[in-house]
Amino acid sequence: MLKAKLKASAFAMSYLSNAERARGAVTKLMVAPSKNLSFISPMGVKLCAVRLEAKPYRKLGDFAADMNRYVAEAVSAGAQLVAFPELTGMLAMTLMPGFSSVLGDLRNLERDWENLSEAFRMTLEAVHGFVGELYLNTFSQLAQAHRVVIAAGSAYTIESGRIHHRHYLFSENGELAGTQVKLFPSPAERRLGVTEGERLTPAETKLGRVALLGGWETAQFEPFYVAAAMGCPIAVAGASPAGGDPPLARYRAQEARMAVICPGLSGGGAFGWDFQFEPAIYAPLAATRTRDGVVAAADVDTLTARVDLGKITGQFDIYSADKNFEFIKNSFLEPVGVSD
Repeated sequence: MLKAKLKASAFAMSYLSNAERARGAVTKLMVAPSKNLSFISPMGVKLCAVRLEAKPYRKLGDFAADMNRYVAEAVSAGAQLVAFPELTGMLAMTLMPGFSSVLGDLRNLERDWENLSEAFRMTLEAVHGFVGELYLNTFSQLAQAHRVVIAAGSAYTIESGRIHHRHYLFSENGELAGTQVKLFPSPAERRLGVTEGERLTPAETKLGRVALLGGWETAQFEPFYVAAAMGCPIAVAGASPAGGDPPLARYRAQEARMAVICPGLSGGGAFGWDFQFEPAIYAPLAATRTRDGVVAAADVDTLTARVDLGKITGQFDIYSADKNFEFIKNSFLEPVGVSD
C-alpha cells in the first residue's frame, strides 16, 4: 500500500515541483540584497542561529516565504552567516500530495525496525529527488537574494545505493560552498540504514572555513578537534529531530577554540514530536563577556550575535608551543581522510 501511495505522490510532484518553480517562489518575495558582507572583520563577525518551527506546508510559496522570514529577520539584525537546524530540507517533503497518509504508514511501523527501515528507504527513493530540488534551490536563491552565507541544515539523500544525512552551505552568490555527510548518525538513524560520513569536509566562506556538524556530533570531541586543526574558526552543530545534546556544544567550543552556532527547533506536533530547543551561540570562555562560554542564548526565532574570531583564535594556550603535530596527524586527521 505504501509503495502505491509513494508512486502516485512522486508522480504528482514531478509535475508540481522543479527548480524553476523554487527559484520563482523566492523571486516573488521581492527580496532586497543586503550589504552585510560588504565589510568583514574577524573582530566582529555576526552569526545567527535560527530556531525553526517544524510544520507541514501545502504550497511551495508558503515554504519559501517561511524560510525567507527567518533569513530576513537575521539579515535585518546584521547577520552575515545564518544557520538552520538539521533536517530543515525534509520539510519540503510535506509539500507532497498524500504526505499525511504516508507519514501515518511510517508511524504505524514505529519500533518495528526491520520493516520501518525498509519503508524508510522506499520513501526516500521516491521523494529524495524532488525534496532536494525544492530545498536546495530555495536556499540557494535565498542566499543569493539576501547576499549572505546560509548553512541550510540538511536532508536525507540516497547516493550510490547508500542513505546519507547530508548538510549544505550556500555562499552569498547562491553557490553550493560546502556539504558534509553526517559523521555520527544517531542510533535510530543507524537502525534505519543511514551510513556515516568518512571525512570532514569544511565549507569555504568569506568568513573563514565552516565545519557543518550535527546534533549527535556534540557528544564527540573529535569532530570539533579535527575541524579546528583544519583551520575552522566556526562550526554549526545544533538541534536535530534525530537526537543529540546541543548544550554540549558549549564545551566543544572551549575545547576546540572555535565559535559554535547551535540552531534550535520548535513545534513538530504534526509529525508526532514536540521540539523545544532554544538557539544558542557559544565560544571559548575568554571570548565571551560573561566568561561562561555563552555568546548568546534566548527564547527567540532568530538569535544574532557578534563574535570576535580574532580573540578566539588568539587566545593564550599554555600548550600552543608544544603541539605534537605527528600525533594530531596520525590520531585525528588521517583517520578522517585528511593527509595534509
